[in-house]
Order: sequence, then C-alpha cells, then structure tokens
Amino acid sequence: MPHSLRFRLSCLLLAILPAFALLSLLAGLAGCSRHEPLRIGLNIWPGYEFIFLAEHLGYYREEGVDVKLIDFSSLGDARRSFERGQIDGLGTTVVEVMLAAEAAANPLKIVTVVDYSDGADVILARPGFPDLASLKGRKVGVELGSLCVYVLARGLEQTGMTLADVVTVSKDQASMEADLRAGLLDAVVTYPPTSVEILKDPAIQTVFSTKKTPREVVDVIAFGEKTITQRPKDVAAVLRAFKRAQDYYVTHKAEALQIMAKREGVSPEEFELALTDGMRVVTAADQAAYFSGGGLKTVITRTGQVLTQTKLLGQSKPAEAYMSDRFVPVAP
Repeated sequence: MPHSLRFRLSCLLLAILPAFALLSLLAGLAGCSRHEPLRIGLNIWPGYEFIFLAEHLGYYREEGVDVKLIDFSSLGDARRSFERGQIDGLGTTVVEVMLAAEAAANPLKIVTVVDYSDGADVILARPGFPDLASLKGRKVGVELGSLCVYVLARGLEQTGMTLADVVTVSKDQASMEADLRAGLLDAVVTYPPTSVEILKDPAIQTVFSTKKTPREVVDVIAFGEKTITQRPKDVAAVLRAFKRAQDYYVTHKAEALQIMAKREGVSPEEFELALTDGMRVVTAADQAAYFSGGGLKTVITRTGQVLTQTKLLGQSKPAEAYMSDRFVPVAP
C-alpha cells in the first residue's frame, strides 16, 4: 500500500474512533439505566390468574414491560416477601396491604381492584361441627397474619364469638385438606382451589362464607410506593396487559379457562364456577366507581376496624394512605 494512502487511512481512523467510543459509551449508559424485571408475586386464587394469563399470552412483552411472576403458597408469604424487598408488587387483599404498611418502609398501594369475594372464602368444618358455635374451643386451621384471620374473625363475630373462643392453628393451604380429614383440625379457613377439593367430600360442611359479608373481602393488585413513583409507565403497562387478559377471557372463554384452570390444578368447569359463583370480577369500567365513589375507602375503613379490634393491626391510617388512583381509567 502506498505511503500516502496508508497515511490518509490512518487519519480517517483517528477521526472516526472517538465517534465509535462515544456511541459505545452511550449504549453502555442506556443499558445501565434499563430497569430490572418488575417482580410480581401471586398465590393461587382465581382472580389473580388473569395476571398469569397476561404473561401466558405475551401481553406484558407487547405492552413494553418486562415482568417476572413469582408464586407463593399463601397470601402471608407473598406479603412478607414484599416487606423484605424481594418483589415489587403482588396480587393480594386489602388486609395484606394494611398489614404491610406497618412492617414495610415502602408501603403497598392499591392500584386496581381485581374482584370481591361473594362466597368463595369459606370456613369448612368436619363432621360433628354443624355451625360456627360448635367450634368453640376447637382447632381451626388458618393462614395466620393474612386475610383468612379476618374471615374467621368476621364469621365468629356474627355468632357472638371472637378469635379467643377458638384455637387457631397456623396452616398453609396445601396442608389443610389432609389435616382436616385426619381430624388434626376441626375446621379450616380456605378458598379455591383448596376449598373445591375439600368440598368434594359431602360430609364436609360450610359453616360460614363471605356471602354473609358482601363486598367486604376485596382482592387487588398493589405495588410499592417507590415502584409507583419511579416506574409509573411499567405499572400502567402491567395494568393494560391485565385488562387485555380479562378481555381475552370474555372473547375466548374456553381457551382462557383451560389455561388458568390447569395452573390451579382444577377442571375448567370447577375454575369457572369459582370465578362466577363465589366471587365477582371488577372490570376496568368499574374501577373509577370503586376509587372515587367511596367503595374502596369503605372497605379499607371497615377492614381497619376489624384488624385493630383483633389486634392484628396497631393503628389504621386514613383510607387514602393505602391506595393510588393515578392509574384508574377516567369514567366516560
């Protein structure tokens, strides 16, 4: 190669190398600024399955958010994981949101209402215990520090009893059925799909259900306050994907039931029954009424009263402290 040509090429390289270095630096900075996956916890419950369905259908990716779903065996386990900073949000209940506010420096905030229990949360008793009154002094399996304690307290309250009138035994949903059948427990506080399996035994009796406390037990999606503040676009994307999953269920019911029922270990027919008979799904169109119409505030206030009376909660805050309405669709 002629010396003059070699010289010109050297000059050209010297001119363009800084540009390449700058581009590499910018790419590195962009990589550093990218968020980690949004970690969402969920346990087995029909209403939360739409969170999983959205992932199965690829909706999170299409909405531009990276989501990692993490399964838990109980509501309490999911809440404690949030308190330790291991997840960013979760499908949960108002009870867990309020309990987390006492233990976590990064309080949970409700961003959407998923459903309300209309008979799905139940207290089931083995033969010989026909009603709640007959359980006085008996062993009741319950997920301690969770919604289940609230359900038990409300049921006992309607019979003139309190939590002190029964022996609460800490149990997760996976072990309740075997212990109830073995006589190690006299009753359990449970919900689908565990309740579906237990009730296949005709000798088991339902001594209380949330039909007697309408619209009190509300399931929600909640995120940490820091996540809402720092990653609002990602939270909004999750909620869009969640709504799309609910819409998919409406337009492709058979396929959606197959997908969601399989994960819960029940038949599509059993899953649909739990989804339509024991609970009521709250659609996107109803969110504004729940947040601005006072429905959610009423639930939070009532829940706070029960939690403080039963000493599960030291002191409840104003309802607004547990909710964020920045993602609620504007009513037409």
